[in-house]
Amino acid sequence: MSSTENLITSIQGLSASSGDLSALHRILKGAEETLRADSDLELSTLEELDASKHSLGYLYLLDVLTCGPMSNEKALDVVLLISRFISSCDAEQIRIASDKFVSLCKRFKDRVLELEDPLRGVAPLLSAVRKVQVSSKRLTALHPDCLQLCLLAKCYKAGFSILSDDILEVDQPRDFYLYCYYGGMICIGQKKFQKALELLYNVVTAPMHSVNAIALEAYKKYILVTLIHSGQFSVSLPKCASTAAQRHLKTWSLPYTEVGNCYNEGKISELQAVVVAHSSDFEKDNNLGLVKQAVSSLYKRNILRLTQKYLTLSLQDIANMVQLANAKEAEMHVLQMIQDGQIHALINQKDGMVRFLEDPEQYKTSEMIEVMDSVIQRTIGLSKNLIAMDESLSCDPLYLGKVGRERQRYDFGEDFDTVPQKFSMNRNLVSSIPRRSLCVSASSSDTLLAARSPKEEDTHSKVSSKGDDSEDLKLWMDKKGLPPCKVLLKERPAHDQNHKPIHYVAASEDLQKGDVAFSVPNSLVVTLERVLGNETIAELLTTNKLSELACLALYLMYEKKQGKKSVWYPYIRELDRQRGRGQLDVESPLLWSEAELEYLTGSPTKAEVLERAEGIKREYSELDTVWFMAGSLFQQYPFDIPTEAFSFEIFKQAFVAIQSCVVHLQNVSLARRFALVPLGPPLLAYCSNCKAMLTAVDGAVELVVDRAYKAGDPIVAWCGPQPNAKLLLNYGFVDEDNPYDRIIVEAALSTDDPQYQDKRLVAQRNGKLSQQVFQMSPCMERAVLDQLADYFMTRLSGYPTTLKEDDALLADPSLNPRKRVATRLVRLEKKMLAACLVATVDFLNELPDTTISPCPALYAPSLK
Repeated sequence: MSSTENLITSIQGLSASSGDLSALHRILKGAEETLRADSDLELSTLEELDASKHSLGYLYLLDVLTCGPMSNEKALDVVLLISRFISSCDAEQIRIASDKFVSLCKRFKDRVLELEDPLRGVAPLLSAVRKVQVSSKRLTALHPDCLQLCLLAKCYKAGFSILSDDILEVDQPRDFYLYCYYGGMICIGQKKFQKALELLYNVVTAPMHSVNAIALEAYKKYILVTLIHSGQFSVSLPKCASTAAQRHLKTWSLPYTEVGNCYNEGKISELQAVVVAHSSDFEKDNNLGLVKQAVSSLYKRNILRLTQKYLTLSLQDIANMVQLANAKEAEMHVLQMIQDGQIHALINQKDGMVRFLEDPEQYKTSEMIEVMDSVIQRTIGLSKNLIAMDESLSCDPLYLGKVGRERQRYDFGEDFDTVPQKFSMNRNLVSSIPRRSLCVSASSSDTLLAARSPKEEDTHSKVSSKGDDSEDLKLWMDKKGLPPCKVLLKERPAHDQNHKPIHYVAASEDLQKGDVAFSVPNSLVVTLERVLGNETIAELLTTNKLSELACLALYLMYEKKQGKKSVWYPYIRELDRQRGRGQLDVESPLLWSEAELEYLTGSPTKAEVLERAEGIKREYSELDTVWFMAGSLFQQYPFDIPTEAFSFEIFKQAFVAIQSCVVHLQNVSLARRFALVPLGPPLLAYCSNCKAMLTAVDGAVELVVDRAYKAGDPIVAWCGPQPNAKLLLNYGFVDEDNPYDRIIVEAALSTDDPQYQDKRLVAQRNGKLSQQVFQMSPCMERAVLDQLADYFMTRLSGYPTTLKEDDALLADPSLNPRKRVATRLVRLEKKMLAACLVATVDFLNELPDTTISPCPALYAPSLK
């Protein structure tokens, strides 16, 4: 067996795991010289490998096979081969030899350019950039090559797709120069002059010891784009530009600076004369088209100046003032500016008069809110990245060593620290403690705020030991204006002896059906309208960005940071005492460990829990936006950026706690529909077969009971038509007598079915027509019932325990509460599935004996 065959065998055997891949990489590096010397190695050798499974080995062989000169015919074959490899290779494998992959892709670009077909290389290089890029913030060596091909192929939209990410990590300065230069040209091609200006600015102001050709060409285009976009030119370079750029760029760009100076004067004829005088220079630089756009923009700038002086002007006057040939040209320019949103005006076609208007934008639409939100999000992201980079730099040994040498050289003395210190401002106090050290992880029982410092905790424990002199919830509500009511707070012991007893609302006297148990005034109800201080902002935020629960959780976390100074302190203390536990003394599965989630194996609820947890992560990432956009929160807590003040775990616990006690009010505005009502849940127990609901009335939220109660009986309310899976997820309990409990069976039509479209239309019409006609046969009926029976048996086999085993577990009084409630849920699900299976089998047994079995069902719907 030859060395190449041995290598192929090694590639096939060592491409499965990360450990094997490391060994394979060492083998490939050692065999590289042997492969280059192997004259028998041909492109057909690659047919023994799968590019998607053996990407690392395939890369090394392909690199050897495609190096060196070749004919155009072979070059075309190589281009096709490399293109297929890039699209199908495994990203994790090629990143092991990223330099080799980059070299191959650059060779691919060169071959494409030799064939004078840059369009062929655009899609593969776009894919290559994403595969070799470890993070969207990192600039790769392939970014400039990809943008160059997009430019040559005039695929500006494809090139723009990789310019949307903010680049923060750069390995080679030349790659950064080319990326920004090519990116600026692509944005110019798409008329996105603001983005082009940003990219060209990066080249001009980048650190450099001497001026390079890329920076010089970028500066020329920077001048022209500045004129087109901003309508003015400054001779001075930005202060952050390097000394070399400040000294030499203007000297080597005299024709362009002359155009800029003449543009500032606003005289079209003089500007055109300068353009004609230097047209050969502009054409040589391939900038003549951009120069002409700059000249055209001067007409628009001069028209824009007229809007600041006049309310009405004739088209002829506009033409005379801005040096246009006639009124028709003036009309075309005005119309184009109106279309581009540069001015707001009306043209009277009868008398040729133009009336200039104010900007109609009131900044109240949802579209404008989205624009503002995107800008805020980008600003927040950049701020966090800058803070992270500053912290990293402050701890960098090389930087600290250099700072130390500089300090010694200037001999500042011992009064100055050689290590930069970070200070956090807290109104009138200055502390040298880094802000991030204030964010402490919460204990499991502290659901709305980070843990106290040891000193604060000691003080708090001393206060609490004095008989708990703080107000209880009911007393606090009485003082805040709670009308006389017919309930009181009682307690029962928690299952875990380490936890405080659970409070619940009970009748303080005998109640009859229809009695008002309590009425909580709106001043004691927490809604988004109260949190965000504005109903419009509340509706926009919750419609476009954040859920109501996240907003409420954020508000109460902030309030709890104030401790007893908060007006809501007694209510928040009660929520912490309850810890989001339902009436079975169990938290939502969202707070369970991975091992405890295994109790739900076989149940679709487990997937729902994981999906909801991911949703909470997305909510957490949007908290800073809410803080910025909600004026009331920003003004109250100006120094507490949410994601810095609260860790994700704290937010998750608070979110779950709020989820367990929020009330969905009916017939109220969007900003008031979700409310936190003291005396409501979790103090008020939920019941599925109850009809009493918390209802919004004039100035209050009240509960009218639907049954009679004896004094001391716990009061219950209806939680809506929710199945047990939702009850467990939202409130941490399961109701065995739940009439709304159900299991979901999803049926999907087979797209391979030739009658798929017809069946889909029938399914869409189902329920809308008075009758539906289906042709059935005994064979078809058996096929449907067989499929259902198999489906129910498969679902039942997915549970690790049987119904008998569940009954035995529930009979154990010492069973863990979380396992108990999970077992109750899966037991109810299995009972429903078993009943469905029995009913299906009964139908099968009732079919006539002439039924054909087995019955073919090639395109049966899939059930899940």
